[in-house]
Amino acid sequence: MAKILLCHPLFLSKSPEEQASSSPYFPLGLLYLAAYVRQQGHTVIIFDGTFEADESSFARALEAEAPHVVGVSMLIPTREMALTLAQMASDFGATVVLGGPEVTKDPCAYLAYPQVDVIVHHEGEQTLAALLDLVDADDLSPATLAHELGIAFRDSDGRPVLRQPRRPIDNLDELPLPARDLIDMDRYLETWRQSSGYASLTISTARGCPYGCEWCRDAVHGTEFRQRSPEHVAAEMKMLKETYNFDRLRVIDDVDGMSREWLDAWAEAAEAADAVLPFEALNELERKDIPMLDVRDSL
Repeated sequence: MAKILLCHPLFLSKSPEEQASSSPYFPLGLLYLAAYVRQQGHTVIIFDGTFEADESSFARALEAEAPHVVGVSMLIPTREMALTLAQMASDFGATVVLGGPEVTKDPCAYLAYPQVDVIVHHEGEQTLAALLDLVDADDLSPATLAHELGIAFRDSDGRPVLRQPRRPIDNLDELPLPARDLIDMDRYLETWRQSSGYASLTISTARGCPYGCEWCRDAVHGTEFRQRSPEHVAAEMKMLKETYNFDRLRVIDDVDGMSREWLDAWAEAAEAADAVLPFEALNELERKDIPMLDVRDSL
């Protein structure tokens, strides 16, 4: 089966802004991708630049792992480094796939970089697995890519081709839990604890946001709000509580508190599973009705 090296191109050593925040994010989206394609039978390695000194460690990872495909996730702050690592991967001979929020806004713009072979835009699990299946079949060509959704690529004449997004995954409970075993979780938690006095661990309960704000109108997970079942989230909380030493959860959904009924059911499911944990949102909660605060404080 195809071997893919998924890359988180954020280096704390090269980012004064991230160093100042002292709360490095787990690359949760990348861990969901890793878990999904691993479930499909492919070999997955993650290169996490967070605690590395510089990009020479990426060169060593390429030599050690010899991946068929390198997938690089891009945010605006990591754009320059992502393209640098993409060039290194291309020079190594790997097929380079670029994905993430930044490229989803304008996929074809990043095909101007010759080191990039394919863009995965919007929700990526199914699309990335389909690309790896093509690699397995030794059939990753413009002709076959023309039938895939959720990508941008160059045709046989070098012209950019943008395919429509793949339909988002409706039942999020069907997704495997993030492949947290592929990164150094303990180091993240210890960094949080040293800087903040507590260790926070990220979790996602939903995808999509229906509000369509201008600054993220073409977000990765789209406008269709989908939420995991409260029992599924509680089961993940139980696993995390038994596996890692941390103090609270950080919920990183695009939008918080869409359903009071869901929050009530989540609190009940967490209590029933002995998975009650303090939690915080990614941003300051704006909808501060008293009943919601009661539910939040009970978790």
